[in-house]
Amino acid sequence: MSGPMPSTNSPTLRTRPEAATTAITTEWDARLGLSYLSAGAQGPAVALLHGWGAFKELWWSTLRALAPEYRAFAPDMPGHGASPLRDIDTMAGLADLIADFCAARDLNAITLVGHSMGGNIALELALRRPDLVQRLALVDAALEPRQMPLYVRPYATSLPGWSLLRLSLAFARHFRPLGRRVPPLHGGGWIIPWLRRSTYATFNEPIGMHRLIRNLFANPIGARLGAIRVPTLVITGQFDGLVPPELSRRAARAIPGARFAVIPGALHNPMDERPRAFERTLLAFLHEIDQ
Repeated sequence: MSGPMPSTNSPTLRTRPEAATTAITTEWDARLGLSYLSAGAQGPAVALLHGWGAFKELWWSTLRALAPEYRAFAPDMPGHGASPLRDIDTMAGLADLIADFCAARDLNAITLVGHSMGGNIALELALRRPDLVQRLALVDAALEPRQMPLYVRPYATSLPGWSLLRLSLAFARHFRPLGRRVPPLHGGGWIIPWLRRSTYATFNEPIGMHRLIRNLFANPIGARLGAIRVPTLVITGQFDGLVPPELSRRAARAIPGARFAVIPGALHNPMDERPRAFERTLLAFLHEIDQ
């Protein structure tokens, strides 16, 4: 199941030694073809799903915050980071893949945290497997992709989207020398985290990214929000320009009993731009439900 990591072109960034209670390890599930980070040795399980074009290390600070009390896992989605592209590229298919990932680790009840595209996948899994997903946190979740700003939508088209994606990745490669120098625990902000994210994005598989964003746009899931029956937290960055806060606010209203939180000063990646505020918000939700 788990074993040595396959070779990968993903960047090697500087890290600090981890304390025993917050140690983060990189592992490889050969059967599922997933690279993932894990942290924490005991407590309830938390799975963290990144968004389109992102990477598991986006959750590094969150994993450290969770590790003393929870067992936390953050996989690279297929075609992202160190997880190779697979035939599974629909949101429902990826939800089933995450369910298999949990089953392989004997995780029978989890808190599922999904960011952007990962939020769409998380909601899909919560609807398909209410026995597995006991709590849900949606972070700037792309639940109604066609309601996102106009400048996002061309990426989901056929030839224009493919060309735009390749151009974007080519542009981002110019920032690799700077992005490689940004450590996972960078303290937040807008520019420095963006440099790191841009660097990681250039190591993702363009074909997989294009397939995934097209299938994300093919899976508007907002009409099914009322069927969620687990404690749910909806988080938005105050200045998110990809999934504007009003979309997240509507999602919270549509989910019975959902809580809604705004991370001040954050854009689309609050766990990376305002990590401390994000972690306080997530942990407060988990602690409240644990009680």
